[in-house]
Amino acid sequence: MRSSKGGRGRTAAPKTAPTTVCYCDGKRELGSVEIVCYQCLKWFHGRCLKEYHDLNSNGVPFMICYAFTCKQCRPVSEDWKAKKADLVQMCVTVFATISAGKLKETGKLSAEIIPEDHTFLSLKDTVIPYMDENWTMLTSIKKKNQWHQNLAQTLLKERNVFLQSSEDEDLFALAEKNLATVGPLHEAVKQIGKRPVVEREFRDPRQIELPPIEGPKTRGASKRRHAEGATAPGKKQKLTSRAADYSSTATPTGAQIDIPFSKDSYRYFLTETDPNVPEDTTWNQTHANTAYVIPPFQHRVLLNQNVIVSSNDRAFQLTVANYSVTGFEGYAMARASHGVSKGTWYFEVYFDDQPDDSHVRIGWSQVHAPLQACVGYNKFSYGWRSKHGTKFHDAKGKKYHFGGFKQGDTLGCLIHLPVDKKTLVPRNLPSESYLPPSYKNSTLINFKSNLFFEVHEEAADLAKELKEVAGSFIEFFHNGKSCGKAYEDIYGGTYFPTVSIFKKATVTMNFGPKFKSLPRGATGIHMRADEQQYEQTLSDVLYLLSKEGLNLLGSDVKQEIKLENSQ
Repeated sequence: MRSSKGGRGRTAAPKTAPTTVCYCDGKRELGSVEIVCYQCLKWFHGRCLKEYHDLNSNGVPFMICYAFTCKQCRPVSEDWKAKKADLVQMCVTVFATISAGKLKETGKLSAEIIPEDHTFLSLKDTVIPYMDENWTMLTSIKKKNQWHQNLAQTLLKERNVFLQSSEDEDLFALAEKNLATVGPLHEAVKQIGKRPVVEREFRDPRQIELPPIEGPKTRGASKRRHAEGATAPGKKQKLTSRAADYSSTATPTGAQIDIPFSKDSYRYFLTETDPNVPEDTTWNQTHANTAYVIPPFQHRVLLNQNVIVSSNDRAFQLTVANYSVTGFEGYAMARASHGVSKGTWYFEVYFDDQPDDSHVRIGWSQVHAPLQACVGYNKFSYGWRSKHGTKFHDAKGKKYHFGGFKQGDTLGCLIHLPVDKKTLVPRNLPSESYLPPSYKNSTLINFKSNLFFEVHEEAADLAKELKEVAGSFIEFFHNGKSCGKAYEDIYGGTYFPTVSIFKKATVTMNFGPKFKSLPRGATGIHMRADEQQYEQTLSDVLYLLSKEGLNLLGSDVKQEIKLENSQ
């Protein structure tokens, strides 16, 4: 736990990437041999690791198959373990190395600046000759004569790692444009060769609402229908397999951390120490009999600096690479990292790939819409389905846009939650209805050396409190043309851009700033990133000054806050 004056130990949160690298306190040198410490997440120059001279002679830039602990984290000695690299892992190294060389030629190679475009390379003319010449440097696996024949098909299987050009099938690029993050701890790299684990669970059939309009059957539907016997009194529920518990993501500082998936009625928010809250020296004295104390009010939500596909507020089966989302089997949902509760907002979805029998739904959902379902499954989401163009809300489908949409289409999603023209906030509503929650009164947990707010809310209880907002609406667009208002007077709340995918369809979410067609009067959802930073701070301050917030603080902190406010 994080250290404090005279207090019991408390964990620092979260792990952050150091501002300098290596023992020499230098800077990143992309294109040279560098390795990352698994413990402190610090990068080290190969030339500075004097105990491992072979790194300079045999190491290669952007290698990913190793485990390293620096001497600052392991005082006895550094620990280095090399691993065998398979064909895909070799390609990550090769693509990153060649891409770095091309960026360096144009003067655009920098650890601080992310390139705007992907660097596409020819397998036939560039990648295969490079690998053939440097094989022994890239791996210890023996090279076979026909190793390159199925290289393209191999790369296509790793959609979250590589991209294929839409104009030339021979051209591929790394999906990750930020070469400074390419290493063994990168989320896409860690998932190479893995396939999603399917969660099979028994649920009370009385809680399952089946839509009246027939659609694709989700995996496990028959088991859920016959689950009543498994949930009878005296019988234990049996889980035949375990779902993935967490994913990895990059913090605003660039550090890769593990973050637990939001599931059922539990959600998790990465935190950081709130610099606006003074240290409370009386907390541990007050809670002296508690074995494991972390004061939640001294932390705040750590927000993404850009609107992205959420790292953990999505179904674990989905494959996410940058802004592209690929399905697995049954319908599963992914939401954006930022939501809206007032104003007029817009985002786009590109339907990239539609294998046989695959479908997608797009729309807006609140956090209480289940991730292991489709958009429009309950009262907390509104969706539009590709098949037949049907619109869905609360598991009820209605005709909307004849013909639906398909691969190659650009879909637009607009939501309007009216505000007062003078104040720019909803009229006659308290700030709690449109400001993001503070969560400072939530449970603060330690997960893999980082601190998270754990929030528990029952959707069934919240559904009873939903109220319609007069004048609100949701409108969808097909290739730039409005399909008309799909829903009017929708329920109030915070809505997130959402997609749900059936089978292996692939879509790309575009949050802006560049859209193919931005409707008049709407704002791109990318603008929420900065706006929500201010709103979150305001929400935190209002909570700390509330009766509940002040009751949590020690007398010395209350006094300091009062002095600051009086000044």
